[in-house]
Amino acid sequence: MTALAGAVALVALAVTLGSLAWLHLEPTGLSPLRNAVSQYGITPFKTGYRVATIAFAVAGAALALGLHHAFGGNGQMVPVLVALIVFTLARAAISWFPMDAPGAPRSSTGQTHGLLAIAAFGGATYAAFRLGNVLSSGARWHDLAGVSTAFAVAMLVCLLAMGLARHAPAVRAHFGAVERCFYLLAIAWFAVFASASL
Repeated sequence: MTALAGAVALVALAVTLGSLAWLHLEPTGLSPLRNAVSQYGITPFKTGYRVATIAFAVAGAALALGLHHAFGGNGQMVPVLVALIVFTLARAAISWFPMDAPGAPRSSTGQTHGLLAIAAFGGATYAAFRLGNVLSSGARWHDLAGVSTAFAVAMLVCLLAMGLARHAPAVRAHFGAVERCFYLLAIAWFAVFASASL
């Protein structure tokens, strides 16, 4: 079951990357440097964004299942699994709650989108931190403990930079690049541990 879950996660990650790549190649009018990834969800290309979010949710669910089977009754894994479930639910739902268009009044749908984004990004980052802690004190995948922690630190740096963008125009001008860096880090972290499950 662990290997199957890892394989499903890797396929889902490939779909996620493929969908995001397609969005970046289409004439959306959005800048990868400035515009948020979520902004694809309020363009005529929103289907591609929805496919990416759902595929990433599938990867989250598969990795959670794989880790659960790989580590059995290890109680230390519970926070990791909960964080991955939070990530999964947030990613699965977010495309049905699109962000507000830039300059538009704040809506309840847009606020929900923001909360789901925080839950997803925070869930992935926390899961990476906690998994690093669990692996550092165990025998299985011990060599990957530092890898998970390094990914977690890098993701946290990206999250802090995205938060800083609200108050720093220089950072805001590069929000899209920072967010895409987070996406790549998160996808890579998922891929490392999905591959380890095989």
